[in-house]
Amino acid sequence: MINKIYRVTDLGPGDGGKGGVVQALARKINASLVIKEGGAQGSHGVVGKNGKFAFSQWGCGTLDNVPTYISPNFVISPIGLLNEAAALEAYDASIRPWSLLSASPSCICATPYHQVWSQLYELILKDKPHGTVGTGVGKAYHEYCEKPPLVIYLRDMQHFELLRKKLSANRERVLKMYGDCSVNEVLPEDAKIFEECQALLHSEVAFEEIFEMFLKLGQLLRQDEYTAVLYKFDGKAIIERSHGVLTDNVVGLRPHVSNLRTLPGISDMYLERAGYRGEVVDLGVHRAYEIRHGAGPIPTADATMRSSLLPGSHKLTNRWQGEVRVGPLDLRLLKHAISLTKPWRYDGLCLTWFDQIIQNGEWQFATDYKLNGRRLPDSTELNAELLYRVEPMITTLPLPDLDREELAKWCQKFLSLYIDVPVRLVSFGPAPGDKLFI
Repeated sequence: MINKIYRVTDLGPGDGGKGGVVQALARKINASLVIKEGGAQGSHGVVGKNGKFAFSQWGCGTLDNVPTYISPNFVISPIGLLNEAAALEAYDASIRPWSLLSASPSCICATPYHQVWSQLYELILKDKPHGTVGTGVGKAYHEYCEKPPLVIYLRDMQHFELLRKKLSANRERVLKMYGDCSVNEVLPEDAKIFEECQALLHSEVAFEEIFEMFLKLGQLLRQDEYTAVLYKFDGKAIIERSHGVLTDNVVGLRPHVSNLRTLPGISDMYLERAGYRGEVVDLGVHRAYEIRHGAGPIPTADATMRSSLLPGSHKLTNRWQGEVRVGPLDLRLLKHAISLTKPWRYDGLCLTWFDQIIQNGEWQFATDYKLNGRRLPDSTELNAELLYRVEPMITTLPLPDLDREELAKWCQKFLSLYIDVPVRLVSFGPAPGDKLFI
């Protein structure tokens, strides 16, 4: 029976480095299971024997053959699962993805029609985006809240007629909303994406292909109840969450939020229902600098820092999330993120990507904001509109000449001056061996 769970949560808008933390933590504690929460739109990068791999729906312990359980509060992408399994098999032929995966029958399924809905909605907003990853996960969860009869659950995929009826209803709903839209309603540069979305939406052939893939997944993916899984595995588990707390649907920085709840405590309800009575250790993850991939405020954003802070593929731009923005560490915003869960609190902070800071030889951070030339009072409630207007108060700190172990302790001591969560891990690179636990 699982008797201890480590819950890993992003303390920003996402992209904090959860994947590498989960991979290293799984090795450190000899985890017997990784539990996925959130949605399939996340991309958690790890480094294995054959180089980098990005996980979405399998847990980040998979390369070490740690099984994954997809919990009831996860929105799956059936086609994404099939694609990820193929990618895993191509990455390492010794891995048997489906033998390492099971899921709750109650998982919500995002369809390609939810993806079309998400993308067309964003395209029609033109140059005033809400912000999306474009996978349809958020729209599927929205449907769960607004139109429960239309929701496709994992358990439905083994019922031919029911699945067909629900998939058809999802398609008809999106057709009713966007089927008659004109390409003139979007920006010229988005015309091709618009036409591709409309083609999929109106295609009978595409519908049959999607239906067959959903049936295939219903045969491949083992379904287990949460309670049974917690009793089946022994020892320690990790809950690997997607998104970040600043995108929480209720307390996040509106309007740039997810349709999902992203606070770690949300999973307590599911653990209680499953009969879990063991210990839960909560770890918050944050980069040693700020990053935002998608719409939303980043007060410390500094375009001149992209070349020094972002390696390789992180510099890429896509239609749905735009250009990655970075800037100095925002301690005021980090404290705000931590406060969203008070009086419940985190047991430790995992500080990632510190290797990029070392390359610069100095650490820039903001301790406070100014608004109209005056320091913003500590009691001021932060929101997106305000964060677009504030001026961060930036401090530059030279890095001491220390080895990794001493530098990690130095980080721990320094951050204790500003936040009340102790640093428990500092990452000095992408591989598990680069993660130093304190």
